[in-house]
Amino acid sequence: MQELLTMSRKEIDRVGVIQRVSDKQMTQGEASRIIGVTDRQVRRILAGFKQYGPAGLIHHLRASLQ
Repeated sequence: MQELLTMSRKEIDRVGVIQRVSDKQMTQGEASRIIGVTDRQVRRILAGFKQYGPAGLIHHLRASLQ
């Protein structure tokens, strides 16, 4: 079953960066500077990405309302 994901431009831009961190082609520190968040926030985003894929990058408040 496929689901339709609505992502903001910011979330779409993060997918590539977080994918590179997941593939160990980029460090969490580099990613934090690129997307403008802390290293800790990158770890949280990465955990959601690993568990849910790109859907894990969608802001949870907006996702729960749909």
